[in-house]
Amino acid sequence: MGIKLSTHAVYYVVDKKKGFKLIWKRNRHLMEDIVSPISTLRTLTGLPLQEDCRTSNGNVRSFSPLGKKDSLTPDGLNPALPITQEPSTALSRAGWVLRTLILCQSSHLIRDRKFHARTFRKCLVGSEMVDWLMHQGAIYVRIHSRSQAVGMWQALMEEGVISHVTNEHQFKDKFLFYRFREDQQEVTSPTSDDKHQAEKELPDVLGDLLRLAPDAVFRMILRKPSNERTDEDLEIIYEELLPIKALSHLSSSVKRELAGVLVFESHPKAGTVLFNQGDEGKSWFIILKGSVNVVIYGKGVVCSLHENDDFGKLALVNDAPRAATIITRENNCHFLRVDKDDFNNIIRDVEANTVRLKEHGQDVLLLQKIPTDGRAVDGTHSHYKYMVMAGTPQKMLEHLLETRIDQRNDDTTDTFLEDFLF
Repeated sequence: MGIKLSTHAVYYVVDKKKGFKLIWKRNRHLMEDIVSPISTLRTLTGLPLQEDCRTSNGNVRSFSPLGKKDSLTPDGLNPALPITQEPSTALSRAGWVLRTLILCQSSHLIRDRKFHARTFRKCLVGSEMVDWLMHQGAIYVRIHSRSQAVGMWQALMEEGVISHVTNEHQFKDKFLFYRFREDQQEVTSPTSDDKHQAEKELPDVLGDLLRLAPDAVFRMILRKPSNERTDEDLEIIYEELLPIKALSHLSSSVKRELAGVLVFESHPKAGTVLFNQGDEGKSWFIILKGSVNVVIYGKGVVCSLHENDDFGKLALVNDAPRAATIITRENNCHFLRVDKDDFNNIIRDVEANTVRLKEHGQDVLLLQKIPTDGRAVDGTHSHYKYMVMAGTPQKMLEHLLETRIDQRNDDTTDTFLEDFLF
């Protein structure tokens, strides 16, 4: 008999002798859509087949039966996937310690589970993982809240030590299934010696994860689409932006606007080209972790940029091609990214009116150009004043002495003198 499997009018004939099982094995990528739960059907809804659903790094985007999946980020990357190619030695060991103790103390937490007629092998429930970690914290270290425990598990998840069973969710304190990396393969059960060693290492592991949790939560929030960020998320982002040097000259209101649009971007390999000289400027970048080389045709590497430095702004302000090529210098580089439309809506005017005084390649004084009431015949501003936004104490004092002390200043909105003296 003929069975229509897709909109491409592909038909398969069932051979009674070989049976349906052989047809399934040969054409699993098509057949699974026929028997999967309605939430996973793709061929009947016009969504791409599984063979076409791959992220830029080759990972298959699964369609989970376990609730609504996390949305993809604006650049199409799956926020549930790891941000490193392989776990670090420390976090890989931390995962071994936690898994060993869960199996020895609460083995029922790791088991096969069924959902929508599918069986998920050797997995745990997110909320139960938080419960277990909170209990351990009460004994060894003080874990103050469940959200803190979520951050600890997320630190493991973003390096691939644990994962959501269908790679569709970041770590959540919910009835969602997660699996340890070791349980994706057949591994032996822990011995009594393993248990004693894990108990010995547990306090240090919990302390390390507790230290990593805030940054893991920050990255987890940044990997959410902007329309899914809560007020609490936005406040966390804003607080993390305050010490970043590249944003120090921006007002609090501008930083709060940026909190809603900033995107997290990571590159696991050194030598990755972020953009080439001559490309259209599409984004502004701030380095959170790692470093990059700045390369100009005919000159080679002209300088390197490091944590808290920024690049890519000039092409957006001037609407010009990229002036250099940017290449990562090391593995696991992390960036904050502001895309062109958001940059233009929020800070282009601020940047266009910012005057920077540099010494030895470093900003030592930032002034904001502000129009006064005077206007030319054509309606444009003809008079401006310059307000100090940031700078080194020495340069701010020099500016104060040169422009303020001997001048009568009737502008009560300019409080630089009072602020500086205070």
